[in-house]
Amino acid sequence: MSRLHRFRADLLALLAILLLALLWFAPVLLPGLTRATLLPYDNLYTFEPWQSLQPGLIPHNNLLSDLVLQNAVWKQHIRETLAAGEIPLWNPKSFTGIPFLAGGQASTFYPLNILFYVLPLEVAYGWFTALQVAIAGACMYVFGRVLRLRVLAALFGAVVYMFSGFLVVSVVFTMFVAAVPWLPLVLAVIEYIVRKQEEKGNRSFQPIPYVAAGAAVIGLVVLAGHPELIYYTLIVAGAYTFVRLIAAYFRIRRQSQQPSPFVRILKLAGWLLTMAVAGVALGAVQLIPLVELLPLNFREGSASLEQVLGWAWPSRHVLTFALPNIFGNPSHHQWFDIWARTWTPATVNALGETNHTIFWGIKNYVEGGNYLGIATWLLAGVALIAAVQVLWKRRSEIGDSRLGDREIERLGDAQAAANLQSPISQSPNRSISSLPTFFFASLAMLSLLFAFGTPLYALLYYGLPGWSQLHSPFRWVFPFTLSMAALGAIGLNVVLGWMERGTRSEGRGA
Repeated sequence: MSRLHRFRADLLALLAILLLALLWFAPVLLPGLTRATLLPYDNLYTFEPWQSLQPGLIPHNNLLSDLVLQNAVWKQHIRETLAAGEIPLWNPKSFTGIPFLAGGQASTFYPLNILFYVLPLEVAYGWFTALQVAIAGACMYVFGRVLRLRVLAALFGAVVYMFSGFLVVSVVFTMFVAAVPWLPLVLAVIEYIVRKQEEKGNRSFQPIPYVAAGAAVIGLVVLAGHPELIYYTLIVAGAYTFVRLIAAYFRIRRQSQQPSPFVRILKLAGWLLTMAVAGVALGAVQLIPLVELLPLNFREGSASLEQVLGWAWPSRHVLTFALPNIFGNPSHHQWFDIWARTWTPATVNALGETNHTIFWGIKNYVEGGNYLGIATWLLAGVALIAAVQVLWKRRSEIGDSRLGDREIERLGDAQAAANLQSPISQSPNRSISSLPTFFFASLAMLSLLFAFGTPLYALLYYGLPGWSQLHSPFRWVFPFTLSMAALGAIGLNVVLGWMERGTRSEGRGA
């Protein structure tokens, strides 16, 4: 009971995350009562034979057609195949038949997909999406707490991540909603393992339970079945591991009087590599068929670097970080006439063509979704400023420490040595606390450079195996969103620290 009380605030925060997700998707959780579902059945009426049944019907959002024309059909095919006692290896309904399981994006073996196999599809889509969004928030919250952020700060990061523009507009793609939530938890496991080794210094550490947990999480990402998101997850996790291990090496070396911790860090790297390999192996039932199919797909050599860069975000898309609907929204079908003070339905565009939606963006709305809220940007700036201040202060302390050492040598006084001891030793690892800030700030910047199609993208196109088949630079919004959610949480943590210190100062003054 005492342990539960200790984690009471965390349990309440996780419960709040779940409730927020359920409230957000409440209208589509019980379609029998609300007569609403995530499946855009109204889009079918733009195609025959349904169009003849109700001509002139305007779908709420034409951009969601993939969900009912493709994804729901995949889920129905899996249901029928499993009911027949077979594994859905093949789809005989497209052309003369095509590989099905190997395609991956149906997420056939993803655990939570069981909802699609036991519930009516119109019910399953709402619950699956709500629970996955809650998982995204929970994973981000856990990562924030592992970074030792306050409960409120970690909760803020969770809300930013789970309700980010990127994730919300991606509900049309269930494989996205399945894969995206888990990356923060992968980073949390990495951070926890490395920090445990830092605390133990040069002593032996075998993180077997944590490695097993991390492998399970990576396995879930692989089972989600989206090759691009698997790639992003492994790249970001690998980069974080690399940076974190370097920081751990220098911290252990600085704190320990024993020989170089290089061997210990090398062993830790081996454990983390084992975690990644084991995670991929857990998803092998999905990954192996996928890898076998990749060389046969039409994307191989189908687009040059110049063409791929043409599909990146245009420079004017930067405006959507502050105004997500500045170029319209495909679910908007009327505009407000400020002079007549009335809502006017959209009927034609500026060229006189029939158009029932208000959208004039270059990228479609799903591919351009990136909104995070103004507060997130402001708090990210606070986090970066605070991290720079920490580094500057540490640099000054190092200078003071060197002056103190010379003073001790001159005086030869043990008491002087105690008085002039470096503040760094009294508050160890002050610079490490700023490491996540600089890592995520760098990742956010790189992600934007890739998403906007700068020449830097050539490093990925030519340098990473298989990347030339990924024709979507804008998908770097995934690591960008993660980075900004983390920075926003860190920034709020800084602000809360300022407020606490201010309150204590006022108390002492009184």
